[in-house]
Amino acid sequence: MNSNSENKYFAIKLRKFDRLCPITGSGDGSIKAGAAVVVQTDRGIEFGEIIASERTIAKRLARDVKLKKVIRYATAQDIAKAGEIPDLEAKAVVVANQKIKEHELQIKIVNVEYLFDTNRVVVYYKVSKSKKIDNLRDLTRDLSSTLKARVEMSQVSPRAEARMLGGMGPCGRGLCCSSWLEKPKHVTVKMVKEQGLALSPTKTSGMCGRLMCCLEYDYKQETKGG
Repeated sequence: MNSNSENKYFAIKLRKFDRLCPITGSGDGSIKAGAAVVVQTDRGIEFGEIIASERTIAKRLARDVKLKKVIRYATAQDIAKAGEIPDLEAKAVVVANQKIKEHELQIKIVNVEYLFDTNRVVVYYKVSKSKKIDNLRDLTRDLSSTLKARVEMSQVSPRAEARMLGGMGPCGRGLCCSSWLEKPKHVTVKMVKEQGLALSPTKTSGMCGRLMCCLEYDYKQETKGG
């Protein structure tokens, strides 16, 4: 066993949204960090990459996907197929938007995710606060027929949307929620006011339209300092 591997934690970084699933019993020195793999999760067959880290993996693990087993190291054909999926997803976004108009639904597509075998598609969408969508069954059936795959509609929150899309914060760095933060911080108006800040969409709100998570860090520092 490689002595360096004893201090490493291994996980599978899935193809979409950088989800991380731990590899159980990952002290095995034969594990090839950086290798592409095809895996079975509780959602189906997925594509990913083995990554190794000493500490950070535990803080970034996916909550919505569980790894069942590693099926194989990816072949050249697997890698080529994975490279084609983003184009399928882009086309599916166009189709989904067209179908939403046809069904006259007040929802917005945030993202589309194909699983590796392309037999399942997850359509992530959001609804404005003033709207209520009671039934997406007809849209789901229409999309399934058009895309020739099983379609799952998944509503996301504004914070989840920001996490999926990513971007730069006012600090000039990538959004915490899309780069390392396990779950959004609970930030209150009280925290903002006690830091002497005025509530402002341009200064205290993030891309999600909610109070920025980093205001909680500053609040804790000021509390400790006091």
